[in-house]
Formats: sequence, structure tokens, C-alpha cells
Amino acid sequence: MTRRPWQAGLVCVAVAAAWPTHVSGEPATAPAANPPAPAGTPSTAAAVASGVPTELEPPRPVTPVTLEFPLDATPIDAAVTVHVKLVVAKDGTVAKVELVTGAQPALDRAVIAAVRALQFTPARYRGQAVSVAIDFRHTFLPPPPPPASAPDGGPPLVSVLRGRLVEKGTRVPVTTATLAVEVGTRRYSVEVDRKGRFRLPLPAGRARVSVHGTGYRPFLQYEDLQPAQEVAVAYYVERERYDPYEILVFGETKRQELSRITLRGPEIRQVPGTFGDPFRVVQTLPGVASIVSLLPFPVVRGASPGSTGFLVDGTRVPLLYHLLAGPSVIHPEFIDEVQFYPGGAPVPYGGYTAGIVDGRTRRARLDETLYDADMNLLQTGVLVRRPVPALGATVTAAGRIGYPGVIISLATDEASLAYWDYQLRLDGGQPRNGWTLFAFGAEDEVKGVDPAADPALTPPPLITVLKLGFHRLDLRGHGTSGRFDGVARLVAGLDETRTGTAGGLRTWVVEPDLRGRWRRDEELEVLAGLDGSFHKTGDLAATATTSGPQAPSAFVAFTEDLTKQWQGGAWLEALWRPTPRWLVRPGVRADGRYDGTTAKFGFDPRAMLRYRLGTFDALDLAGTGTDSADSRADRAVWLKGGAGVYHQPPRFFLPLPGLDVMPLRFGLLQAIQTSLGVEIPLGGGTQLNVESFYNDMDPIVFDLQTNAQSVTQLAPQRLPGELPQEVTATKSAADRALDRLLAPQLGRAYGIEVLVRRQSRHGLYGWLAYTLSRSERLKDGAWVPYDYDRSHLVNLVAGLPLPRNWDVGARLQWQSGKPATTTHGYNTARIDSYLRIDVRIDKRAVWNKWLFDFYVDVTNIAVFPEEVSPGNILRYVLPTVGVRGRL
Repeated sequence: MTRRPWQAGLVCVAVAAAWPTHVSGEPATAPAANPPAPAGTPSTAAAVASGVPTELEPPRPVTPVTLEFPLDATPIDAAVTVHVKLVVAKDGTVAKVELVTGAQPALDRAVIAAVRALQFTPARYRGQAVSVAIDFRHTFLPPPPPPASAPDGGPPLVSVLRGRLVEKGTRVPVTTATLAVEVGTRRYSVEVDRKGRFRLPLPAGRARVSVHGTGYRPFLQYEDLQPAQEVAVAYYVERERYDPYEILVFGETKRQELSRITLRGPEIRQVPGTFGDPFRVVQTLPGVASIVSLLPFPVVRGASPGSTGFLVDGTRVPLLYHLLAGPSVIHPEFIDEVQFYPGGAPVPYGGYTAGIVDGRTRRARLDETLYDADMNLLQTGVLVRRPVPALGATVTAAGRIGYPGVIISLATDEASLAYWDYQLRLDGGQPRNGWTLFAFGAEDEVKGVDPAADPALTPPPLITVLKLGFHRLDLRGHGTSGRFDGVARLVAGLDETRTGTAGGLRTWVVEPDLRGRWRRDEELEVLAGLDGSFHKTGDLAATATTSGPQAPSAFVAFTEDLTKQWQGGAWLEALWRPTPRWLVRPGVRADGRYDGTTAKFGFDPRAMLRYRLGTFDALDLAGTGTDSADSRADRAVWLKGGAGVYHQPPRFFLPLPGLDVMPLRFGLLQAIQTSLGVEIPLGGGTQLNVESFYNDMDPIVFDLQTNAQSVTQLAPQRLPGELPQEVTATKSAADRALDRLLAPQLGRAYGIEVLVRRQSRHGLYGWLAYTLSRSERLKDGAWVPYDYDRSHLVNLVAGLPLPRNWDVGARLQWQSGKPATTTHGYNTARIDSYLRIDVRIDKRAVWNKWLFDFYVDVTNIAVFPEEVSPGNILRYVLPTVGVRGRL
């Protein structure tokens, strides 16, 4: 064997792929000619614990890496690390290299040159070769001190030190480190194996044990070694930084969507003002206005909130937020990413005429274990994930209970709020061929003073005035065979809304879904699907009270046509790339609906185009000199456009379980969406996206409208001394409001959206979003602003990881005022704009076997006022303090 005086390790840490290479200052032999495969190694488990999607088959190095210390480099007396980021293309070549943290120019050049020459087996995501961005760290160690005596003249090796290296906090084996032991004046070293184990014969005496590994803090321990003794140890080694949410960035060679924004990791869990809720982050994106800043119901591109769909893995959730304004009903640990379509959603998404918010979950690995508990001022939650070998699956169980009533009781004893939710999931099989069972549900309860109680009682007795709940069972299986992959799915559930003693609704739901994809080659893919739903709604009769007999349900007026509802849909689309510059995505969707009295049909053709205008060669910041397809795509400027027809049944403007779809006799809503935009890379992980849109809405039913039609509806107007006049109106205010709700209207929305977004695992990340838009309704032959139109929307989100596992973030939101009715007419003026600043601080502490997170999230830290309606000012500040432990 040839011995080399300098050798260091090269480690892939971001994509759960690692292979052991020699890292030592001692003379050592070269690495093995055939490095072990990374799948299932401890480094993979580390990525899982950090939230990396597990359906990825990571790239594997074809050859080992051995790097000599450069002759032109300045000698070092302490370990230094060179950190680079590289993109592994679909063919396994290195398409791009970017220096993240350097040591000195000669060492940096040596590492970049070595990385350029690497060859990998391609990464695969759900069976398809993909580009991935990974991190590489190379550690150079100083030369060892000269031995005190000749190598063959040392003391006898009469003791043994054996054990394993474990990552502190996660309990994941450390697989890329060297153990060095000094006994007297002599030094001995050994590399750990793929399971973090080591065994080293040593002389007896006082031993100084140190551990050196890329990405880990120095470790030092003393041991007393006795003759004829074997000491077994477990050393817990601390990482330099524990990222709560690793971000995996896929190469964007195949851009297939028109307007989709995908958020992952800290982008969905550490944005200030969202309380760590992934779905609330949507309110910081372009094109999204608010009804009131605290309410999580978005007005997307000028459409009523009921026109935007909130989904989990493509399936509608009847009650996304607890108490309509609290946290979402799905434990954040289940949500891997949030996909947001402000418009231009492809044909698999039907039933909505505005935006789509789709929380995508991930499959648990068969060997994945996690214990998670969190608590803050409003709720407590737990999550347990364990393998079940007998089923060949992994089970995940979670639940949360909310107690905002405790906080409310400090201010009043006349109301109380509470909620709970649960999730139970089984993931079996493999990423390419497997199955999932997912059961989840939630219940919210609002209590108020019993109107029949004695007013003299203190505290007053409380009764339930509103109860919302739902349950879902989601069964799905997926498989891959050659060029075809498909998913079969069946969702069943129960929705219920009860308004105390006034009755309510109960709806049984069955929703089948079948979809598949056939991939001919790189040029053409064809996707098709069938979906359907059956809803059976029953009226929950009002209960008798002490103050009177049983009364009819308040929902009868809306539910008389909702006893049974059927929906069936079919869709087909193609992804055609006639040349590397073009992507053409035509598609069509057809839906039929029937509720026992009325049948409606919708036909939705849609088409999207993307064209690569060219590349910015100046953005080859790493100087790789490569010109692969993936490298060009990272620097490409894309022009994009699309148009499509969208239909939906009439929906209530606020989501209530069982009261989602209204009778079809009110007609189908229709929108024609068009958009044109451009994507420009700015370098350094930053991209500029500019998109203009025009949406025609005809008709609109159940539009959220709260502004008065005229000032005479705001308050009665009389001259001084004038006697009240006889009321001649034949309809009450409630009747007029109901007429506005049910009357079909025409609407339109148009504007331009700008998004500058930076993605980074180690540095500053965030985005700046600006929207200039107008949403209007046709009234008396003239276009007037929509009640919740806001002309200007600005959101600035920034997060920064700091040393010692600190993270800080800030969010600034500014929205111009919404319309108001004055003496000059309906919506002829606007209320004041509002500004809100939120901040968040996260700190992660590390113990040997578990991690402990502490966070502070403050909404509207400056207590800026918000005018919610003319003359009504809301001032608030919402501090949240929480802790979280992971084992």
C-alpha cells in the first residue's frame, strides 16, 4: 500500500448521501476502491430527522476521493474546512460548483478542481432522474507531530478502546470522523465505519481522546486504560449547526408550472407572524390580500375566499384552521412543502376559480423513529413515529389540544374556546411501490352564556354555541412499472357543524381518485385522471331548551337541496418539449355535478407555455466552465404564459364543515384566467419573477361583501326636530344582505406581481413580494372596486441562521386600504392602509439524546393600528412563546 502524508475527507451532507474517506493527520492507507452505498446509512437517518424528503434516492459517488495537500498552499497548524455547494446533474456529472466557505486560495482551488472531476450515479426522485444541490465539505488536518520513537519501537498494545460515535441530540451514528488517541508521547488514530463504530488497540496509561469530523465541533475526552482491559464507550459529538429544517433544492431543468410557488423548510415553519404554521405563510406571497390581518382567509387575485382551495395532498380539507382563525388542523411535521398557485393551476385541480394552496406530505422511511413534543401559550402537541416491522410500515401518530379559553378567561368569564385534532398515518412499501393510510380529524368548540340562565349567577353558566368538526380516512396506493406510474386513492369522512341549540349539519363524504402518468421520453409525458365525490347531508334538528320547545334548524333554507350530491370529473394533459427551449402543456378537464334537483356541467380547457429566452453566462459564479443542460437551466431566463377556464360549484365564503357546497340552482361559477410573466436568475440563489394577470369572473355567487350599498344603510338620517318617517321598505337589512349574497355578479381582476426570492441553507433567505392590482364588480352598469380590493400589497420576509444554533427572522407587511362607502357613493373612498412588523427568534439546545427548541414569535411588535372598517381601529400585539423537544 502507498502511504500519503496528507489526506482529507470529502463528505456529502445535504442529500442524505455520505461515504467514508480517510480523514486524519496520521499516515494511512488509501480508501477502499469500492466505497459502500449510502442508502440506509446513518447519514440518511440524519437527513430524515431534519425533514429531508425521503422519496429521494440520493446520488452515489462512483469513485472514492483522495486529495493531496497542495504544494503551493501555506502550511497549517490547525484543521481547516473548505465548504462548497455543487449541483449533480441528471447524468451524474457535476454541473455547477459554488464556493460557500473557503480556507485559503490554494486549498479552495484544489477542492473545486477535485469536485469538478467527480462522477455520481444520478439521483432519483419518485423513480425519475433529477438534479440535486448538495453540500461538500473537505477538511485538511495539520501534519502530526513526529513520533517519539520508531514505529516498531513503541510500548506494547495491551489495552483496547472500542465503541461508537453518536451525533449529539439526534443519536444518529457519526460516519465520517477520525478518532485520535494520545498516550504519553505517541499518537494513534482510527476511522469509524459506516455505523460509527471503532476499535483501537492501545498501550496502558492515561489517554487523551479527540474526535475530528467534517461538520462537527472538536471533541475531547480522557480515559484511563488498564492492561488486559477493553473499554467500551459511546462518545456524543456535537454538530457545528443543527438546522431544524434542511432544505433540499432540486434542479429546475424541467419547469412545468406557470405560477406555482413552492416553499419548504424554514420558509414554512419559521416565518414570523405565522406561529410556525405552514399554511399561514401563503399570506406573505404575491397576489394575496387579507380580509383582516389576523384572519387567515386570503383574497387571492381579487376573488372571494370561498374561491380558493385549501388541500392536503390534493384533497379538500373542510376546516383548515381551528376556530376559523387559529392554527391549521394538521400537525406541521406532516407537511413537507406548501405549493401555492395564485392562478393558472393545471387541470388536475378542479372545483375552484381562484388560487390553490396544497400542503404536500411526505412518506416516512421504514426505519424512521421520532418523538416530538411542543407546547406554547395556546396549545400542546405530541408526535410519535416508529417502524412496525410486522406490517412492513412506519406508523406516525400525533395529536394537539388547544386551550385559548384559559387566556380568554383572564379577560372575561362569558366565553370560552377549545379545540383538538389528531392524525394517524401508516406508510408501507417502498417509494416506487407502496401504500399509505392516513386518518385525521379535528373539533372546535365555542361556548357562551346560557340565555336561559339566571343573570344574577356569577360566573354565568356557559353552553356550547358553535361546534365544528370533521374526520377523514385517506387510503392510497402508488406503483411504478417501466414508463408508467399511477396512484389510486379513496377518501371517506364525516363533517359536522352545530350551532348550539339551533341545530346544524352532518355530511358523509366519499371521494375516489385515480390518476396515472406515461412517460414516452424526455420530450413527451401524458397525464390523465378520474375523480369523483358523493356527499350525503343531513339536517341536525335543534335541541329543546329550558326556554322553549324544539325549533327547526337554522340551516334548512340552504340544505333542502343538499341531501345528496354527486360529482364526477375526468382530465387529460400533456407535457410536450418539442425543443429544449419550449414546454407546451395543454390540458382539458370535464366535470358533471348533480344534487337531486339540478345538474351542471363544466368544460375547462387550459394551456400553458414556457420559452427559454436565453442564459446569463455571467451567472456562472462558481466558474465551473460546464455547459450541461442543468447548468444552463440554472442561468436561464424564461418567458411564460397561459390561459384557462375554471369552474366551481357555489361555495360559502367561509369554510364550515358540511356547508362547503351550496345548491346548484344558484349556478356554477366561472373564471377565465390569463397571465404572462418572466423568470430571471440574479445569481447567488436569488431569482426575480414578474407576472401580469387578467381574470374574468362571470358569474360570481356567494361573494363576500360587507360594505353598505349606500350611506342610508349605515344609519338612519333625519334633520333636527324631524319626526321619524314611516318605514316603507319591504325588506329588512338581513334580507337585502341575503339578496346580495345570492345574486349573480360579474367581476374582473388584473394586475402585476413581483417576487424577488433568495433560497439558502446556510445564509440569508427570504423574499420581497409586491403586487399592484385591481379587483372590480359590475354595479349599475359601471365597474366599482370590490369590497376587499387592495391596490398595493408589500411583503418582506427574511430569515438568518446564526452561530450556536440561533435563528432570527422578520416580516414586514403593508397593504393599502380597502374601499368604503361614503356620501359620494358605493366604495368611492378607502380606509387607511396598515403596516405590520413581526419578529421571531429561535434557539436550539443540544443534549446527548435529544434536541430542545425555544422560540419567541411576536406579531405586530410595534402595535401599529389597523382600520378594519371606517372609524373602527384595531390595535393588538400577539406574543407567542413556545418550547419543543425532539428525541
